[in-house]
Parts: sequence; structure tokens; C-alpha cells
Amino acid sequence: MNDSSNSANFNARQLRFWLATLSPGDLSVNEGAAARPGSVMITGVGSPNDALWSQMEGAGWANRITVDDPSMANVASTFAFTEAGARAVTKALAELVSWNAQIMALFNGFDSSEHVQQLCGVFSRLTLRTAAQLAIAQKSTPATEDGLARQRDCILALDEISKGVRMAGQYIIEALALGPDIDVGRVRLERSAAALHYAEQCLTERATEVLAVQSGRSLPPS
Repeated sequence: MNDSSNSANFNARQLRFWLATLSPGDLSVNEGAAARPGSVMITGVGSPNDALWSQMEGAGWANRITVDDPSMANVASTFAFTEAGARAVTKALAELVSWNAQIMALFNGFDSSEHVQQLCGVFSRLTLRTAAQLAIAQKSTPATEDGLARQRDCILALDEISKGVRMAGQYIIEALALGPDIDVGRVRLERSAAALHYAEQCLTERATEVLAVQSGRSLPPS
């Protein structure tokens, strides 16, 4: 995870990391657009998809579309994947599925209910999402003292989130080992579900900050 954030050097490896940072909803937008190259995609200015597609534009994988309504210029961004961009996204998404499968292999060999399998899937997704956001934050190069301070705070926060996700995975493994249908196992699963829910909330809140650190722009007022 040692790539530069400069869009001129944006490559397939970085694309995988950036896609891994997205929420399921944002990820599905990219998946659908990759299946229909040239289809119009609209997102809010400053959103995770706006940041990703801006990077892809610099790599020739997306085209920014100018809208006729000037009042929308500071509100929404419109893009379309090129044929090459659609292929790159499709390949990157397939590789993320493979990474998820490798993490899910931790839980192989246990008989588990659909609820536990879903919990394992959330753990796998958040493990990748946390690692990807942390990688982007670590490799940013802020030019100001304020930017450096925000980068340090962001990295510390993501480190704590990562610890919480790992603990949630440990709870799942303990529940499976003890028996998810007995009281102590159910308690472990409840703790895991709560920890993962909290981690996802924190990652969504941190996404804007990670992008601000990466781009060097100011955070919007709270």
C-alpha cells in the first residue's frame, strides 16, 4: 500500500484500495456503471464517489460531464466510465471478492447459521475497508501543518477502528468455538454485531476526512 495519491499516477492497484473504502451503496453504483460503460453517474460534490471518479478521470478511466444547469455545479458531479475504466473497475471488483473470500476462509470448518455467515461477511468487508482507508490516509502528503495534524488524527482514529473490527472477528471465532446457540456464544455474537455496527458508522464518518487529508482540502464546517 505504498502508492502515491496523485491522479496522474492512479493505477489498478490504487483503484482496488479506493473501491474497498466505499460503502455497499457507493460500491453498487460503481458495479452497475461498470456493466454499462458510458452510462451517466451523478454524485454529490465531495462525496467518496466524487473523489474516486476524479482520480479515475486523471487516469483516463472516467469522463466528467458538464451539466447545463450552473446551479448544480457546486452541488453535484456527473461522470461516465470509459470502456477502459469499466474494464478496470470490473477487474478490481472481482479481486475484492477474492480478497473477501480469503478473509472468510478464517471461518471455514464451522457449522454456522445464515445470521453468523452474514456477520462474517460484514467483518470481512470492514476489514478491507478499514485497511484501505488507513492506507490512503498514511500515504497522503499534506503540505500544511494543519493538514499534517489532521492526517495524524485520522490515522490514530482508523487504527482504533481497526482494533475494534479485529476484536469483532475474535468474538465471532469464540462464538463458533463455544457454540453460537448457547448463551455465552450468543453474547459473543451480540458483542461482535455491536462492534461492527459501530465500526461501520465510524468509517462512514471518517470517509470525508480521509478524502480531505488525501486531497489537502479543508473539511466542511460541522
